[in-house]
Amino acid sequence: MADIVTNPDTSMDIIDKKVLKLAALVDTTIRFHVDDMLMDEMEKNYINTWLRKEKDPLLVVILATLTGDRNPKEGANDTEGS
Repeated sequence: MADIVTNPDTSMDIIDKKVLKLAALVDTTIRFHVDDMLMDEMEKNYINTWLRKEKDPLLVVILATLTGDRNPKEGANDTEGS
C-alpha cells in the first residue's frame, strides 16, 4: 500500500488510538464478566429473544456475548493481523 502523507496539524490518529483503546477495554470487561454468568436453558432463551428485539448497540454487544454469537467459530476465516 502506498504511503499516505498526512498533515500532522489535522491528523486525528491520536484520537483514533484513544477510541480504539477504550473500545478494547470495554470489550475485554464485557467478555470477562460474561464468563462468570451461568444461565439455565430458560434464561438463555430469554436472552436470545431479547437480543433479536434490542436496538441499543451496547446492549446488543452484551447480549450477543452472552449467547456466544460474538465468539468466532472454530475454523472460521482468520482475520488476525489484517
